[in-house]
Amino acid sequence: MPAESTGKMKVNVKFLASIREIAGAHEIQFELSSGNTVKDLLEFLESRFGVEFKEATGRPFEDENPRIRFLVNGRDIDFLQGPGTELKEGDVVVLIPPVGGG
Repeated sequence: MPAESTGKMKVNVKFLASIREIAGAHEIQFELSSGNTVKDLLEFLESRFGVEFKEATGRPFEDENPRIRFLVNGRDIDFLQGPGTELKEGDVVVLIPPVGGG
């Protein structure tokens, strides 16, 4: 987070499937520091929801086949700035674990 960033912003985080069970809600609004990125958000969520959340999400920005995907306002962060995608007031972030099926 940039040192000069002292403002606050609110972002809505939606949890799907198994991640929703760990978070205990489908959607939660969080107040973050202005300038926070998706990576900062993940670190915040890991500290908020603990070991079970961290194990469920794995290392999504390091693993070749991540356990979780991130959408910001409906766009996969792979098509934005990846984990460095800066969040803004009112953004909607969706955490999507893999879904099996066939």
